Amino acid sequence: MGCCSPEYRKVVKEQEEQVNKNSNEAITLVVKIVAVCVTVGAISMLFLI
Repeated sequence: MGCCSPEYRKVVKEQEEQVNKNSNEAITLVVKIVAVCVTVGAISMLFLI
């Protein structure tokens, strides 16, 4: 299977889509964690004041 065969391009495209999907999921998880930390911090400061 050479680099120019249609099957090779199809496999590479599928792998790229899988990597992009995994990256988006990781970014979403980081955003959720940061949002929870900010919320917990704000609530903590509210009760400390």
